[in-house]
Amino acid sequence: MRNRVLAVFGLVAIAAAQGCGSSRAGKPVIEHQAKFTPNAPGTPMPTTTPGTPAPDAIKLTQIREKALQVLEESANSPDGEVRGYACEGASLVPSRLGGILLKGLDDPTPGVKAMAATASGQARYLPAAPKVHSLTSDPSPFVRISAIYALSRLGRPVDLSPLASYLTGSETLKVRSQSAWVIGEIGNRSAIPMLRAAAVENIARSRPLEIMIFQLQCGEARVKLGDNEPIEGIRAALFPARPEDFETAVLAVQIIGEVKDNRSMDQLMYLSEYRDARGNPMPPEFRLACATAIAKLGLDRGSFLADEYAKDPNPLIRQQAASVYGYTARPEHFLALEALMNDPAPMVRVVAASSVIRAHARLTGEKLR
Repeated sequence: MRNRVLAVFGLVAIAAAQGCGSSRAGKPVIEHQAKFTPNAPGTPMPTTTPGTPAPDAIKLTQIREKALQVLEESANSPDGEVRGYACEGASLVPSRLGGILLKGLDDPTPGVKAMAATASGQARYLPAAPKVHSLTSDPSPFVRISAIYALSRLGRPVDLSPLASYLTGSETLKVRSQSAWVIGEIGNRSAIPMLRAAAVENIARSRPLEIMIFQLQCGEARVKLGDNEPIEGIRAALFPARPEDFETAVLAVQIIGEVKDNRSMDQLMYLSEYRDARGNPMPPEFRLACATAIAKLGLDRGSFLADEYAKDPNPLIRQQAASVYGYTARPEHFLALEALMNDPAPMVRVVAASSVIRAHARLTGEKLR
């Protein structure tokens, strides 16, 4: 499956514990707004955080080699989720780690196979095509959908018609959401009416949260296909009124970054530093998602949020902090990523390793995949 987590681990519980209410209420306290603000014209961007020396080119290369080693080790983990994330990391450097993708396509766990297929397609790793083709008849609909996506990206003949059945049929909304994402990635504008209809059909028996997630996914796909009508609904979802709305708010943040909605930049900066009447900020998952989206929109200043959470007791938060560094891609943060690659949690290590590869490519101008 695609490596964007739709269910944000523990987010509702954290929000409730912190007493977060509506993000529309109260006056925010903006403590770090200046860190987001670009320098005045003619003022060079700093290359390091004060007091933190940036590693030299040799050290950066050494850290990257360590990251490749961590990904290879992660591909042999007994934890299927770690193996799946290793496949995504391998897709960033298929010339070195293509074997991880091929191994993932044979994994006994459906989720790993789906992630390996998606990663193979994203990397356009042609040696994977024969194995990917065999997955179009896999028992898991997630694997079949991922295989269709991969073959389309690899330029191989593939029947796209099953995607319509997955999107509009009686499958679970999670399966339908995966199909919506693939339809948006493939880029066929003729699918816009189908996505619009699917968002309201055959959903009455589903939980409200699942419906909201599915509708956001359909909206994202439509925006990718050139239909901007859903963007206002996606922006509105950034403002959770209740703790149970935070999961969809995080998804909305991720979508904003994916579709490059630059008009939402100010809202993301505002929300990342918002504090309620009790002085509580938004949950860490939400703030870190904002930092990643802001980086995807072209501003690398959100890394201070990753600094704040890089040593959090919760490994899921450390994992997300590691991911942020991959997108902000500042030299001084390679030392933090190096430390995170030695984290006791395997998921933190594999995400940190992928972030090193991504950040190194951004710094050096190396073309990923």
